[in-house]
Amino acid sequence: MKRVHALAIRAAPAWIFFLVVWLPGIALAAEGAAHEEPGLINLNITILIQAINFLILVLLLSKFLFKPLTRFLADRSEGIAKALDEAKTAREAAAKAHEECQAQIRETQKEAAAIREQVRHEVEAERQRMLQASREEAQRLVASAKAEIEAETRRAKASLREEAVGLALGAAERLLGRSVSTEDQKRLADQYVRDLESKN
Repeated sequence: MKRVHALAIRAAPAWIFFLVVWLPGIALAAEGAAHEEPGLINLNITILIQAINFLILVLLLSKFLFKPLTRFLADRSEGIAKALDEAKTAREAAAKAHEECQAQIRETQKEAAAIREQVRHEVEAERQRMLQASREEAQRLVASAKAEIEAETRRAKASLREEAVGLALGAAERLLGRSVSTEDQKRLADQYVRDLESKN
């Protein structure tokens, strides 16, 4: 809008010149034509005045209208080209930023997959460790139970042996009707134990 206003201010002298020089020339030409003889082309001074007026008009229009208009259009074209270049640069920067974001997303996804895989391995290792610890504890408990059972079995056997020896000695004393000496008791007990062990 400012450029149009500036253009109007520059064109004002041309309009003034037009009103002062050209309109009187037209009026003189019209007056002179009234005295001329009618014809297809009348060559007289009015044609020369009209031609000079036309050349002056072309020069004034060229200086005050066409040059500023072409300059305005060139500036406008330059501004549009500059805006297009800036838009292209901005579009390229946006595309580059988008590509960087996509690359960063892909990298983050890779890192997340690696972390998931690492956690899965760690969980599997912990599960294996806990299974191994459970197996070892179970084996320890079984071994402990076996040891207790064996100890209890030995105690029970020893108790049974003592009881059996006592019963055997008592039966032998009744059968023999006499008292068995300590040496006899020992010999009979050893023999009875050997018999029991051979049966087991």
